[in-house]
Formats: sequence, C-alpha cells, structure tokens
Amino acid sequence: MKRKAPTTLFLYALLLALSVWYVVPFVWALVTSLKHPGMVFDGRWIPYAQKRTITVNGEERELRIVEERGDTFLVRMSGTEELREVPRGEIEHVSPNWKNYVEAWNIVPFGRYFLNSLLVSLCMTLGQLVTCSLGGYAFSRLEFPGRDAIFLLYLATLMIPGPVLTVPIYLLLREYHLLNSYQGVILPGLFSAYGTFLLRQFFLTIPRDLEDAAQIDGAGKFGVYLRIILPLSGPALAALATFVFIGSWNDFFWPSIVLTDPGMLTLPVGLAHFNDIYLFEYGRLMAGSMISIAPAILMYLLFQRFITRGVVMTGLKG
Repeated sequence: MKRKAPTTLFLYALLLALSVWYVVPFVWALVTSLKHPGMVFDGRWIPYAQKRTITVNGEERELRIVEERGDTFLVRMSGTEELREVPRGEIEHVSPNWKNYVEAWNIVPFGRYFLNSLLVSLCMTLGQLVTCSLGGYAFSRLEFPGRDAIFLLYLATLMIPGPVLTVPIYLLLREYHLLNSYQGVILPGLFSAYGTFLLRQFFLTIPRDLEDAAQIDGAGKFGVYLRIILPLSGPALAALATFVFIGSWNDFFWPSIVLTDPGMLTLPVGLAHFNDIYLFEYGRLMAGSMISIAPAILMYLLFQRFITRGVVMTGLKG
C-alpha cells in the first residue's frame, strides 16, 4: 500500500479543519432552533426541556429550580419553602422544541417572504441564464471586430466594487419609477460578467465540427446556439443557475434598499425585521434561518455533480 506524502496529509488536515470551521456555526444554528426559551446559551449541543411539575406522594406540585449543581438541581416546590436536591434526570429530558418552526412561520408573514424570494431568485436565475449564454455564445463563436477587446473590457467590470454602483443604479431606477418593485430588484442582476465568462469558457470546449455539421444542414447562428450549444452545456448552465439562485436567495443588501413595502420584502430582509421585533427570541430566529436556507441547500444538492463538472470544464480551453 502506497503511503501518502506529508504534503497530502497536511492538505487533508487543513481541509478537515476548514470543514469543521464552516460546519460548526451551521450545527449551532440548527441546535439552537430546536432549543426551548431560556436554554439557548446553556452551552449544550443537545436540545432538552425541563419539567415544571413533579409528583410527590401522588400529588403534582409545581417546582422552581433554584440552583444547578452538576448532576442535580436544587429545587423549591409549591406549598413549601423546603429545598430539595433532585437528580437531573428526573426533571430534565431530551426534547426538541419544534414549536420554534411553527411560531417562526406564523408570527411574521413568513410564507409571503418565502414566495417573494422564490419569485425574485427564479426570475434572476432564468434571466442570467439567457443573457449570459447569449453573451458567452457571441464571445466564443461569433467573429466580429473588437470582439476580444470588448470581452476584456466586460471582464474588467468585475473589478468594480458593488457598493460603488449602488447610487447610480438607485438613481436610474428612481428615474424610471422602478423603486419598491420586483423589477427594480431583478433588472440590475440580469447581467453578469462572471456568468458570461463561465459559459464562454465552457462553450469553447464544444467541438466546432458539431457546429459546422449543423450549419451544413441549414441551421443558422441562433439555431446552432439553440440546438447544439445549449443542449451540450448542461453542466455549465446548472453550475451558473446554482450560483445565481443561491446568491439572489441570500441577498440582503439590494432588496433592503429597493423594497419598502412590507408585503414585498424578500426572506433575508424579512428575517432582519423578525430580529428587530423579537430581539431575544434566538430559537425562533434560528428556526426561521433554517427554513430560509433549505431551498439553497436543496438546489446545491440537486446540481452538485453538475457544478463540479461545469466549473472544471471551463478551464480546459482559453
């Protein structure tokens, strides 16, 4: 059996450490979403509940925990001032608090926020697939003067920080009366230099013989794009769709600027309002967060195998 080199073992250890670094906050949020009020910061990784009554000589009595002593509790029961030490197992049991999810969904218009985010994310994803695939096809297959210079200039826009464009885009949307509308949220995100670059690089890996054969059969430029390029670019399209969907689903900054109508808020902005109203209800807030990230996780799991292949193939040919 071949022994692994020290460098390889070091890389494995580094990747494992990074994985734990990223996973621990998610696990903490999941556990917190199942905890009962007052037990969020108890330091335990298992959600549990405490009994509020205890049976003494066949009679139910309310109890109040006075002090926690390791494996026991010092409690005071109703009807007496006597303190009693009770084993932890008698009044404490593992019990996930699923009510946090129900309350998080019902306290604020969570369903409405969810549908708003779904609408914005789907429109933005489909829009970028159309615009980026057309741009990538033009820059990879069509011959026109200044093509490469225009492409480099387009890629240079990736170096412009997003906040720099916030004010100009906001003023432009105000001029066209698109503020506080879904169009104002979606339209600025329909074009992406990164998405165009990703698809262009993938399109370059498709053999030109297939394009030539289609043109001999009478297909035009758009016919080649529609019938040859797109069907063969499933991995790259799936990778781009996943990136765009997750990015737009989790976007907080731009929707919070454009949208002011409470009924039009997207999920990240709605969760921020939830936190403002119920500042110390961390269990409900984490429950809402877990619901909000479920579609993004599902999207990634469905297209995981396409993402890896799509991203790898983009670097095979320049």
